[in-house]
Amino acid sequence: MLFAQGDNLRGAKTLENLTVDIADIDSPLIQGACAHWNHVRGDKFAPTLAEFKLDDLAPSIIPYITIADFEGPPFDYRYRFFGTKVVEIAGMELTGKRYYADSIEGFGFANAQAFPVMIETRKPAATRTVWLSVKSLRYTATTLRLPLSADSKTVTGGVTVYHFE
Repeated sequence: MLFAQGDNLRGAKTLENLTVDIADIDSPLIQGACAHWNHVRGDKFAPTLAEFKLDDLAPSIIPYITIADFEGPPFDYRYRFFGTKVVEIAGMELTGKRYYADSIEGFGFANAQAFPVMIETRKPAATRTVWLSVKSLRYTATTLRLPLSADSKTVTGGVTVYHFE
């Protein structure tokens, strides 16, 4: 578990947040994004952003994708791309926004916990999160976070693909 049930993070409340095995995820959205990521990374631990082209994904996947650039220290992340279905669920457009610097509330709290782990391990990370939004709407999201690297040494960004239930 990445953080305790009931934690109130940035205005939203988590009910459950579990690490899941990527092999156990059967979402075609997540599988498609992961297959593309694996294809373009080749034998590197992560592809560059230029190699991970949204245009090469099935059009049905793109609305469920976000791309973030990692900044710091202190650690922050800026959404470079925020898919339309993620905008719909989040209830806000976050393209160009930085999580901490712009005081985003109600979305991104699971990324704030998972991104540092992904940066440290240099590996994809998957979670299943049940949460209440700041508007008290309940969501369940299976999420896969895939590292990006501008220098083939460090994680400098991430692609996140969501499957909402």
